[in-house]
Amino acid sequence: MISGFFGGILSVFLMLITSSVFPLLVLFIVLSLVVQWKMPIIKGKYGEWVVKTKLQKLGDAYTVFHDVYIPNGERGLTQVDHIVTSVHGVFVIETKHYSGWIFGDEYKPYWTQVIYKKKTKMHNPIRQNYGHVQALLTYTGQAEMKDVHSIIAFSPSSTFKFNKDFTSAHVIQFPELLATIKRYKEQRISLAAVKRINEKLKVLLVEDKSERKHLKAEHMQSVRKAKGSKQTTHVQADLISKVTKEVAPTICPRCEGQLTMKAGRYGKFYGCSNYPDCRYTDNLNAKRQNV
Repeated sequence: MISGFFGGILSVFLMLITSSVFPLLVLFIVLSLVVQWKMPIIKGKYGEWVVKTKLQKLGDAYTVFHDVYIPNGERGLTQVDHIVTSVHGVFVIETKHYSGWIFGDEYKPYWTQVIYKKKTKMHNPIRQNYGHVQALLTYTGQAEMKDVHSIIAFSPSSTFKFNKDFTSAHVIQFPELLATIKRYKEQRISLAAVKRINEKLKVLLVEDKSERKHLKAEHMQSVRKAKGSKQTTHVQADLISKVTKEVAPTICPRCEGQLTMKAGRYGKFYGCSNYPDCRYTDNLNAKRQNV
């Protein structure tokens, strides 16, 4: 009986591999495995696309930047999903296309995603986006600017299970994104300062698809390495060098005076032409020379 059972299985298997549908079956299985393997990346890209589509509806009063790699000192580059600039504020957006229940605390290093009985840890996105905000402020020379808002945008298929409200970031779902940005209606930043920020961010845009692909691959490789690594890849170094050469502060964000290069006790820096009435300084380029 046993030999007959296995003989039957062997017969069915032989029929399958000799059938004309066998190549299609194999192709279907391979594609299913590839899709399952790449599903986290696919979901992430879809989430970014949804947010990108929504941000296009903000209007001419806002400038939107997507998938920006910002120089981050000795750590190389940090990747930001979306940045929105306006006179009403600057908005740094991190997208999370997650489903299930989301548990988290503002100050704990990890949050938890729960789908049925499966629990998955994730890095605290508020802390993650805080690093993005700090990199943006340092790079643009706006370290003292207060009107920068961190937004964590989750997929509407998620359900928040937070015990406390957050004070340092807006944690919302995709449909709430535009309303969250437009709740800031007063002018808080001068047009000149917004223009200066936009000019610096435009330098970071990489239009060439091949160069962008290499930049992303090397960024992901550096992320996978141990934290604290000070290695900078050649593509990252090229972008940082480009930033250093092409971007220099020209307008004071405090009083809109002219910033000029000066030599001080601790090296070169940019100072406001309205000194001593305005004591704003910017030593950003001096810092970059140490990267």
